[in-house]
Amino acid sequence: MSKQVTSTDMGGNALSLRSIVCAEELLDVLRQSVADPTPILLIGEEGSGKHYIAMRLAAALLCDEPDDKDGACGYCPSCRSLAQGEHFDLIELEPEEGKKTIAVANVREQVGSTLHIFPQLSRRRVYIISAIKDDTLNEQGQNALLKPLEEHPEFVRFILLTEDPERLLPTIRSRSRMIHLGRRSDQEIRTILEHNKETDCSSVELAVLYAEGLPGQALAIAGDKDFQELRAEVFDFFLRLFCESRVFALTGWQRLLQDRDGKAKAGTKLQKHERMRMNDVLRLLESFSRDLLVLKEEIPQGKLVNSDLEQSLRAVLEKHPATDPLRAALLIQQTSRALSANVLFDHAVARLMLGLRHYLSGQAAPNHVYLHETLG
Repeated sequence: MSKQVTSTDMGGNALSLRSIVCAEELLDVLRQSVADPTPILLIGEEGSGKHYIAMRLAAALLCDEPDDKDGACGYCPSCRSLAQGEHFDLIELEPEEGKKTIAVANVREQVGSTLHIFPQLSRRRVYIISAIKDDTLNEQGQNALLKPLEEHPEFVRFILLTEDPERLLPTIRSRSRMIHLGRRSDQEIRTILEHNKETDCSSVELAVLYAEGLPGQALAIAGDKDFQELRAEVFDFFLRLFCESRVFALTGWQRLLQDRDGKAKAGTKLQKHERMRMNDVLRLLESFSRDLLVLKEEIPQGKLVNSDLEQSLRAVLEKHPATDPLRAALLIQQTSRALSANVLFDHAVARLMLGLRHYLSGQAAPNHVYLHETLG
């Protein structure tokens, strides 16, 4: 059963291929894939809009009167059912709630056993299958898909989603038409936000700055009213690292992980929401360090992420000309990778903050004390 389509429309049709804000070249590739019975493999980073695009392709395939350029009409019985999340001929296969992997039994039950059942509402049946992460669709699940991908009725179409095609079996890739979803331009991100009713100018521009061309990331940031407040707090913390004591470096970051009401969560273990917030803190710290590097080295093609903070960054650069934002940024990246590998959280973050204090203030510190990688 499909999920309800809730995104806002373009030209009155939220299911149209035209509702996909992207380069015309990509739209042409998507149109061609609708006419091609080869299974479609959508490849893109997290937040690149894979599921959104998959639903528009499915709509075009299921529509009673599709248009060659625009895809689904948006008003036929099939389109109305899809928009309401009730289309019987669309099967979405993803891990069950609370699990990371699609069970092999589910692949056989939802794909293999339904493959030859004639469509109930549309002229086709469409399968959208998630193979996003390493363990979303394991090797056994992929093997269970091979025969359906190779041998299926004419009315069946497959759309697979992944972040990395190399995670899939070569036989899956060879049976599929691979479509790479690149990052969007700033203007395209603004258009996407506009169509999703994001009208606050400061929230939109902040989302554009930090989205890095990923629509999902932009929508998450624009819809997170705490992010702008967090950014201001992290920037204040960043500036204080230039001149504050070791004690501040070791303790000051903890308040950044507190709830917005200033209360820390009960318990001794780091809460899940705090770990997620730390990812945002690291991303913000890295963006400030990167912008400082662009200004210090006067990189001609360097584009400031935090262009609205340029004056403050130039002021701190003038006061601390020996600052080393390159090593600061590298240390943040190294720490982010270490935390992803589940190292001891408090130790990794304490080491990061002390290292940032040294590098930002321009104090002498041997590279091996904080950075374990050779600098080019």
